[in-house]
Amino acid sequence: MDNVKRAFDEKRPELTNRKGVVCHQDNAKLHLSLATRRKLYGLSWDIVLHLPYCPDLAPSDFYMFRNLQNTLMGKKFSYLEDWKKHLQHFLSMCH
Repeated sequence: MDNVKRAFDEKRPELTNRKGVVCHQDNAKLHLSLATRRKLYGLSWDIVLHLPYCPDLAPSDFYMFRNLQNTLMGKKFSYLEDWKKHLQHFLSMCH
């Protein structure tokens, strides 16, 4: 990890001079090990986790659908048009 950090610092300083690197971490057991998590924490990198067992789903999709799920909590739609309006409003807020 130290070599990766050095390479980022040298080759892409514009990415590391801001708040730091954002690391997209898949759910391979090695990547979830305590030693790996401690090292990433020590580097002050933000970690974006990937939904387990969904290699074809992009992390951005996962978080978008999670947010959509949160907006639907406790809501019941009597008409399909109401659901469509809710979805259109949600999608308009996403970009």
